[in-house]
Amino acid sequence: MSHPIPNLRPLFPIGRCRMTIFDFANQIDQVYRGLGNPTLYSTLSILANKSVFFIGESGTGKTRTIRLTPKIEGTYVSKWDTITYEELSDYCGSLTNYRKEIIRNKHLVFKIEEFATFSDYHRELFLTVGSRIISDGRFVHTTSRSPFLNIQDCKLTMLVAIQPLLYNRLCLKYTEWEALSHDRFTKFLVLNPLRQERTVNIPLVATLPRKISTQATLNENEVDLNILVNLFKKQVSDGRATLYARDYARAMARFMGAESVEQKHVNLFHQLFYPYLNSFKVLQKADDLNSPRKVTTANLRLLGEIAKYTDYVSKSKLADDLEVDKRNIERPAKELLEVGLIEKPSPKAGRYRISEPLRKYFDEYDGRIP
Repeated sequence: MSHPIPNLRPLFPIGRCRMTIFDFANQIDQVYRGLGNPTLYSTLSILANKSVFFIGESGTGKTRTIRLTPKIEGTYVSKWDTITYEELSDYCGSLTNYRKEIIRNKHLVFKIEEFATFSDYHRELFLTVGSRIISDGRFVHTTSRSPFLNIQDCKLTMLVAIQPLLYNRLCLKYTEWEALSHDRFTKFLVLNPLRQERTVNIPLVATLPRKISTQATLNENEVDLNILVNLFKKQVSDGRATLYARDYARAMARFMGAESVEQKHVNLFHQLFYPYLNSFKVLQKADDLNSPRKVTTANLRLLGEIAKYTDYVSKSKLADDLEVDKRNIERPAKELLEVGLIEKPSPKAGRYRISEPLRKYFDEYDGRIP
């Protein structure tokens, strides 16, 4: 069956000097409603060289977000359904015309559209290779035969779609995973009450602004980064929160064509992405002073399910959707109410909806889409 492709021409009228940041999001929202901002965050993450876990249940749009993320000039993008030394060797060979040469000074972008497809072996290798390149910029596995890997002075940005249950299982199983997740990835909770029930599968390739600045200077005496530093605290370690705030502020300025970061870039980034990043952050808690912060699967799943609806949804409907008993809804709902992410009409009511601040955010988001 063929589907009509929305007319995107009004977004880019002849003579316009520059696409705005909202034009970029709107072209995606015209086809995949509610995924414009997540895709923008994914794109900015490449510019900032910051890896991301897009966390959400099936149907929220996390995989589609990664597919929609456009290639940025100067990056080398690859998609991975599995990962082995042989596949990595073939990939490196494709960058050197299949000569055993060092891969040097490249910005690699790995897209993993569903981490559930990886076996335990692939996940462990992912941890080994990914963490080494992200942390040190290098990975070496040299032999006289294939697989031959010699990656030096490279940047690696990973965009990973993962379901809440698997994310938490991996944090419990692998200490390296927890460390990598906490210190090297932001966690973007894909919430999308704007999604359409029947989404057509259109191979949209998002259009980038005509010119993205190669760099943007940041004068911290003139720009207050505190709102971004606080946003990234508990997303990553406190020591890295300032680094993330700086790099994402520069990425936002570059995307908007500026040569230096201004306060408006910082404020706009916070405005656009606070609900997704903060929702994950406030759900983290530690069992005691000796335990690391963690997010329960039940809280992530329930919030994601409630966020699929624009109005109240009953406990029975949620239980049916999540295929659990109604009693399994009550405890995570209580915790989501305590942190202010959801609400209900009265204390004894068995219906829930996302909180007023989240509703306001998505109402304004919906109103911005042409």
